[in-house]
Amino acid sequence: MSRLSVVHFLRANAVVFSSVVQIGDSQEIRLSGRALAVQRQLEYVDSREFPLAFPIFTKPIPLPPVDAEPVCRYTLHDCPLIAVHSMRIIGVSSTSVVHIGSTKTVEANSRVKHIRQLEGGNPYASSRRSD
Repeated sequence: MSRLSVVHFLRANAVVFSSVVQIGDSQEIRLSGRALAVQRQLEYVDSREFPLAFPIFTKPIPLPPVDAEPVCRYTLHDCPLIAVHSMRIIGVSSTSVVHIGSTKTVEANSRVKHIRQLEGGNPYASSRRSD
């Protein structure tokens, strides 16, 4: 059942990196994000340093089994609207959603590859491209 969404005040300081603020109904929401996070002890920048295809970004995500027993549910909405007086959001980031309303399907995936490089060693030398 669709309901009317009424929001008197909403303030979001930051909505970034494949995130959504949705007011009202939606059929489906699909969010996807990929990030490469490199932390170094010494400052060094080379855009050709890392390959673009790490297995974390291409590996299929296993889905939960669908053979669960069906759930019987009865919902009664006494009021035909969703009312929100005020919301203050500091930040929504990395494939997240703030949703005021009804939705049928939400699918979100976020994949992050973290690399730490400390002084005195270079464990990722083999992944560098040679000129």
